[in-house]
Amino acid sequence: YLLEKARVISQQTLERSYHIFYQIMSGSVKGLKEKCFLSNNIYDYMVIAQGKTTIPSVDDGEEMELTDEAFNILGFTQEEKDNIYRITAAVMHMGGMKFKQKGREEQAEADGTEEGDRVAKLLGCVTEDLYKNLLKPRIKVGTEFVTKGQNKEQVTNAVGALCKGIFDRLFKWLVKKCNETLDTKQKRAQFIGVLDIAGFEIFDVSI
Repeated sequence: YLLEKARVISQQTLERSYHIFYQIMSGSVKGLKEKCFLSNNIYDYMVIAQGKTTIPSVDDGEEMELTDEAFNILGFTQEEKDNIYRITAAVMHMGGMKFKQKGREEQAEADGTEEGDRVAKLLGCVTEDLYKNLLKPRIKVGTEFVTKGQNKEQVTNAVGALCKGIFDRLFKWLVKKCNETLDTKQKRAQFIGVLDIAGFEIFDVSI
């Protein structure tokens, strides 16, 4: 399976990001948005709201219920489901993390940590560590590790890369989990292949 990682943080005018983001925002699973510290306004999460946010023929609330039930059928535990939703929400909150240039230095700093606090809680890490590794990451130079200062643009790019990396790993874990659940261990003579054609573009008129 191939995940188009760029779609996680960037969408064109007639595109949506991955459906799970909009399904979670529907609020159809009771208490989920509260667990994920999500508001009722999708435009609070511009990382997924740059293009279309709704599709006339799709009920995101109904689809969320089907997604949640599919996880149950495939044997996901409640903890695994909660972690999937929390990680997905963390990506949404990351897009709202703000930074500013620190005086005349080539160094950025946090411009408020409200969203960063939410990300840290959802991912189970420490807020200070999250910002430290984004603002002053340790890189390997030769055989030693050194701390590298990041300007605002570099930090913003690092956050985007982190969003894509986290969602990509979640996706790969999901595929592996589904394959393990569906694997009967029996000898097979045939298989069914599913070809997924690019379908993120949402057209008013089908061609």
